[in-house]
Amino acid sequence: MTRRLFLLLPLALVTLSACAGSKGFDRAEMQEVIRQTVNLTQQQAASGGKERPAPAPAAPFRLGLFFTHKDFPTRRAIVRAEWLSRDKDVLLHALVPLKDRHILRESIIIADSSVQNSSLSEIRKAAARYGADVIMIVTGVGSVDRYNNWYAALYPTIIGAYLAPGTVSDALFLIEGSLWDVRSGVGYGTEGAEGTATKAGPATSLEDQEVLDEAKAAALRNFGERLDGLIGLAAHTGKSLR
Repeated sequence: MTRRLFLLLPLALVTLSACAGSKGFDRAEMQEVIRQTVNLTQQQAASGGKERPAPAPAAPFRLGLFFTHKDFPTRRAIVRAEWLSRDKDVLLHALVPLKDRHILRESIIIADSSVQNSSLSEIRKAAARYGADVIMIVTGVGSVDRYNNWYAALYPTIIGAYLAPGTVSDALFLIEGSLWDVRSGVGYGTEGAEGTATKAGPATSLEDQEVLDEAKAAALRNFGERLDGLIGLAAHTGKSLR
């Protein structure tokens, strides 16, 4: 009986992985998840927005980084970012040249526990408690597309089921960062980046999470390379308002 189950395992793998065709990624849905993760609505001033906004902080200023962590309803193949310490370190490292150019004085990670809810006003309050002048809100989502290639035809064989690279895992990770003045709530702009990764292997051992982690790492590197322009704009705005 045990031998029969062992012999039937490859056939079961083929059946379970019968979603052989690639479904691709729904970028529109991923962007919608990013928009729903944090409420970035700015509160209008009581004067109807006619007052001149408070001047932006002069460079070098203190930058806060807040990585969003709000859950959202389960969607097909879309997962929210799990921000690890090494992910945050990637962006901190990318900001070092801005410190060397005296645009930034310091970069601070705003702890998740310091924010009561994912709204712009609450995030700004937390950033103010940390002494930040400007806050960057970072949001990320990923998606995995898992499908079979022609090597899957070898799955019915015992060796093929465990060795044939018949399953492919493609991953896409999107990052969006928005920059805001902590005191006035003025927005300086938004920057986005993406990363991709792919792996092929036996269905029994191919881990989607590993591929998704690679895509996230690539997106973080790409995002870090684009921070110069966005934060430089805030520094320029601070000078122009004086």
